[in-house]
Amino acid sequence: MKAAIRTVTFDTNVLPAPDLIERARALGIEVAVSTVTVREVDDTSWSEAVSDLPRHSEVFVLGESLMGEAVLPIVGPGDVLEEIIRLVSGGSFPRRGGREQLTRGQANQLRDAMILETHVRSGRDALVTADSRAFIKFGRREALQERFGTSILLPPEFAQYLDTARARDAV
Repeated sequence: MKAAIRTVTFDTNVLPAPDLIERARALGIEVAVSTVTVREVDDTSWSEAVSDLPRHSEVFVLGESLMGEAVLPIVGPGDVLEEIIRLVSGGSFPRRGGREQLTRGQANQLRDAMILETHVRSGRDALVTADSRAFIKFGRREALQERFGTSILLPPEFAQYLDTARARDAV
């Protein structure tokens, strides 16, 4: 984990998290979401949970992203989205050109990868997620953290970080 966390991205599955958001803000940590998350919670009771959080634009994926909310991807060497897709799927995700009929699970993996790509491209310190399968298990956390220089934390781990940071600041 990086020495100090100053910016975090919340994955959709962490929301709503008013306690974590409030505690992070009290320590000067900026909590943000990606436009993928905003789209996923639109028209739900959770939409209010993200309404006042900064939003970072996702990379454009045809059939998934909304025009005006996404940035153009880097295609070819250095394509971070493709590298993340490979890592979170364990290499089982269909290659470009074969993604017209994604299963529900594959569509979820794609959105997971889009959220992490947004987080990485935005230079944020930690991704807070409850998705152990995509980001934690099978050595994925270590591989993703090492490759992209970020921290990936489960909500209880982030809460523990906040407790430790608060205690350190109180001294």
